[in-house]
Amino acid sequence: MARKPPTPAVPAALPAPGSARLEEAIREQQLLLAAAAAALEAAGVEDVHRGRVAARRLRSILKTFRPLLEPRRDRLYRADLRRFAQALGAVREADVRRELLVDLARADATNTPADRRRLGVLLDDLRITSRENLRRHAAEPGWGALCAALARHRATGALFAVRDARLGEVVALVARAWRRPVRLLRAKPTDAAELHELRLAFKHCRYALEVVADVAPKPTARLLRRLRAAQDRIGEHRDTLLATHWVQSNERSLGRPLAVRLVAQLDARERKLRRQSADRAALVLDAWRQWRDATRRIRKAASRDPR
Repeated sequence: MARKPPTPAVPAALPAPGSARLEEAIREQQLLLAAAAAALEAAGVEDVHRGRVAARRLRSILKTFRPLLEPRRDRLYRADLRRFAQALGAVREADVRRELLVDLARADATNTPADRRRLGVLLDDLRITSRENLRRHAAEPGWGALCAALARHRATGALFAVRDARLGEVVALVARAWRRPVRLLRAKPTDAAELHELRLAFKHCRYALEVVADVAPKPTARLLRRLRAAQDRIGEHRDTLLATHWVQSNERSLGRPLAVRLVAQLDARERKLRRQSADRAALVLDAWRQWRDATRRIRKAASRDPR
């Protein structure tokens, strides 16, 4: 009896343009995160920075576009990414603090070579300790389980619950992410806590915008430039505050005269950066309005034509 020929497999439907854009962005960050995680054994400055940025960017993208994702997998994935980024935080902060304080100490001619050596030794010890802690953590079973979980998230396509989203729907989700920063901007933030909250919101919106950067290219490019400028300045402001706290906490080891000089420099730097942060943040609102107007048609078209 002749064998019946096998039924040809039906190829999986390709995702719609919006879903395809999202899936491509997520997979790109997954690859960057995997590469950074593989290089962490050496704990180089750039490896740590790339790992943190990839984890934060991916976590932010998942949060913005969660209506298109499977809820439970999305929630677990974001929790794992948060743990990964937090594990690298102490190393990154030690690197940034050393660069800032060494530069300030060199800029003040009243600091003696002995002062600068004492400061450098303390900061180097802090960097070494943070890296040793990271390596110990990386050798623990919990870290292996976390990396395995991130690999599982990366290997499955079950994360994507919606694969027929149009580009306008994706842009609409990006626009929705602006509710919080717009509210903060309209309050004209000036103090440290408000600026820090705004910086976190800016990061979230910037990572979302990058997914649709070619939609309304000129307004998007302008908005991204202003976001980066404000975010960078607010980040420098926060680094300055953290450095001040560290100097005050280590006054005995540094010696009071050196600590007093450093705090005075840091206070002057903090005031200047706080003003610059507020000024740069204020420029974002107008750029956001231009982006909102430029993308209104594509967003409205998606809302008028339900799937």
